Amino acid sequence: MQEKAPLWRRILRAVLMALLTLVLLAAFYLAVIMGNPVEQEEAAVTVRQDQPLLDAMPSPLLITQQEQLQALLDTFPAPVIAAMHSTSLRFVQGLCEDVPFENGLARRITLTYQTNEGMQLSVVSLYPARALPLVTKEDYTFSSNPVNMASLRFIRMENRDTIRLHAQGAEALYVITLPKQLSASLSTLTAAFQMYQGD
Repeated sequence: MQEKAPLWRRILRAVLMALLTLVLLAAFYLAVIMGNPVEQEEAAVTVRQDQPLLDAMPSPLLITQQEQLQALLDTFPAPVIAAMHSTSLRFVQGLCEDVPFENGLARRITLTYQTNEGMQLSVVSLYPARALPLVTKEDYTFSSNPVNMASLRFIRMENRDTIRLHAQGAEALYVITLPKQLSASLSTLTAAFQMYQGD
């Protein structure tokens, strides 16, 4: 017959098991936070839930000059993020288009910029603010601390080739995608972005 372990050993084992459980719970909690950064940002912004979906545009609107940006702004019912006065980013084109969402249409503006070195950035404004399913996670993983830009906190994600910054504002979603080679100049590039509203 096997002899019972001394009382002190059983108490010590119970205490160690309790500590291990606490450590595992803390690790799980951190994994949930870091794996779902967009949901964490929701607490920092009061996202409008009453935004109506839109009637269809006659056709997508494409511009190739920054001076034409007002035409895109006027078709978008929320602030748009753009770099209007940057010396390190050259405007390439802008596209406003409807996107199927829920039982109607969301709207997306995609602005393309090019650095002095010829690398391209994609800057997306997406209405309505609740259209999170349209921002796919793909193979991106949480990278580092948030980036403050245009009065919003952007979460930084990365995959093998690109950096993606995204934020949920009160009226729209915003996503900026750029090559990883631009990581060192990220703060300089993003300093140029501001919010602009149509008439």
